[in-house]
Amino acid sequence: MKLLEGGEPFFFRGGPVGALLVHGFTGAPREVRPLGEALAGAGCTALGVRLTHHATWIEDMFRSHWQDWYASVLDGYHLLLDQCETVFVLGLSMGGALALHLASEMPVAGVVALSTPSRPRLDRMDWRTRFTHLFSFFVPTVNKGPADPDADPGHVHYPRYPVRAIGELRALLQAVDRRLPSVTAPALIIHSRRDASVLPANGQYIFDRLGSADKDLLWLERSGHIVTEGPERDVVNQAALNFVLARCPAPASA
Repeated sequence: MKLLEGGEPFFFRGGPVGALLVHGFTGAPREVRPLGEALAGAGCTALGVRLTHHATWIEDMFRSHWQDWYASVLDGYHLLLDQCETVFVLGLSMGGALALHLASEMPVAGVVALSTPSRPRLDRMDWRTRFTHLFSFFVPTVNKGPADPDADPGHVHYPRYPVRAIGELRALLQAVDRRLPSVTAPALIIHSRRDASVLPANGQYIFDRLGSADKDLLWLERSGHIVTEGPERDVVNQAALNFVLARCPAPASA
């Protein structure tokens, strides 16, 4: 299996505090690598997983199930837990949904969800997404629409959406919506008011539904959807770093 250039997972060995980073739908670990580098620079051990069937060939996603993507996150969690005393999970877009699902089932020190879709996005999805397994036989892929202007020129992703996988994304969002009240770990939600792909209502909805007593919502004002590559990426990196360092059971560099 050949990976797209830049589609590789990453691992930065550091101290006993682990950071698990999860990329988005049809994306690749590269989109969360700057955040991983920022955390590693403060002494965390950072792992960016590659979700199953991502960063290879778009045809691979024709047989994807959301549980496959979640299994990639679970594998990363257990790998980090073997190396670290505690684990934080951070995810971008669909990766944020997967991160929240993990936080609802596993003991994590905290969760950071960036530009994450939820019930408001689900409610806006085309009715045909309920029947993607059928439609995908006739229309296997669809256009993505306008590119995120904030995306890095080297952004690694599939150029089109695999129709069958869109149905799996829908199923994932439904599953995570039911699990949000079960998330009790400290949480940071980061969303841009200018996100045209996942509207700001999603960030507020997640924040309101979380069961966490310790939670915060950071609004960005100048970014698009891929906030880890946008004009406020330094703000994102610093906010995530501050969140982790404030909740570490021990100094990250220990």
